[in-house]
Amino acid sequence: MEPDLRLVPIESIDLQEEPDRARLDALIAAFKHSGILKDPPVVAKVPNGKLMQLDGTTRISALKELGASHVVVQVVDYSDTSRVAIKSWVHVSKVAKSEFIGKIEALKGAKTEGFRVGSGVTPTGSPLAAVTIIFRDGRGLRVCSEGGLSRRVALMIKVVRLYEELITRGEQETIGTRSDLEDFFAKYKDKNVALFFPSFSSQDIYSLLKKGITLPAGITRHVINGRVLRINYPLEMLSPEKTGKEKLRYFEDFIKNINLRFYEESTFMVD
Repeated sequence: MEPDLRLVPIESIDLQEEPDRARLDALIAAFKHSGILKDPPVVAKVPNGKLMQLDGTTRISALKELGASHVVVQVVDYSDTSRVAIKSWVHVSKVAKSEFIGKIEALKGAKTEGFRVGSGVTPTGSPLAAVTIIFRDGRGLRVCSEGGLSRRVALMIKVVRLYEELITRGEQETIGTRSDLEDFFAKYKDKNVALFFPSFSSQDIYSLLKKGITLPAGITRHVINGRVLRINYPLEMLSPEKTGKEKLRYFEDFIKNINLRFYEESTFMVD
């Protein structure tokens, strides 16, 4: 199945997650230097007639700040689980442990439950917790709230605000034993805490968006089967200085002339 690449007005896309300011500033500088959009953001159609960003919030936000009127996107079917998998990132950070725990416990609406890694339970990825926190020493804390999804996400946002400038993202892993814990933190030698988030369904994410709730940066991770990379599209052809006809004519010619290669096997790429 050929990928669905489109040129769309940038204002037709709703963001389901906030951009990370540091990443955003770095990408704006990179765009100014390169003048190209390397990889198209990934979006899906939603019932309100607009498009919802699945991946690429930083790219879309950077293009907006640079004044782009349009963007090239890859449109996917959000309901097709063979093409789109929804996962969560892990946030790894370094905090003052006692102070951090105190701030968590002081959050309005937060209920905490302590545990120890290796106690016979699998603590990561609890679907009812806003966030599950595990420290390097094995102490853990589930942070929960009463109420439904919106309240859980509101609490999640409050927790992320406590450390958001110190985040390193990692792939979601299961930490159930002391050995798992040691292996995990061996990859993050200068960090002392990992925060695990529940997975969301496509219905969850859209219901939040309808209520005007956007997730913090680096929570959701959409894995796309058949992702398009390296289109290297010129930013000048996304500018309002070009007429709509000029932009569309260039895009149609561009699509006719690109050569796509599909890699069926999992691939490691060195950049």
